[in-house]
Amino acid sequence: MHTDRTVDPTPEQIAQIAAYPDDSPFVMVNLLKFTRPDGARRYWQDYAPAVTPLMESAGGVTIYKGSVRHLIIGAAPNDWDAVWLVRWQAKSQFLAMMNHPDFAATQEIRVSALERMTLMLTAEGRIDR
Repeated sequence: MHTDRTVDPTPEQIAQIAAYPDDSPFVMVNLLKFTRPDGARRYWQDYAPAVTPLMESAGGVTIYKGSVRHLIIGAAPNDWDAVWLVRWQAKSQFLAMMNHPDFAATQEIRVSALERMTLMLTAEGRIDR
């Protein structure tokens, strides 16, 4: 794991996804901050084309990806460069992608392209917090 930047999950975060029900659909929200000067290019030209077939073969579907143009509300530490939303029908699909033999080979590209990221599992339906 790469612990010098926020680009990998903690053991506690891994435990949270392990505890998530397998039959509940969710959307992964990826907030991305790229390294300068060419992290965005490496991410979208190298990492995304390598990981997308693995994601799609496991059942993930991109529902949105785009650049952040303006921060309307919030503080500078949340100055994300891009957002990528992926819908999954089951936790087992997401884990199948992560455990695919070719997935590990994509991670060095991802890590080198990112200054930091936030990955949130979001569930549709009732807001209970």
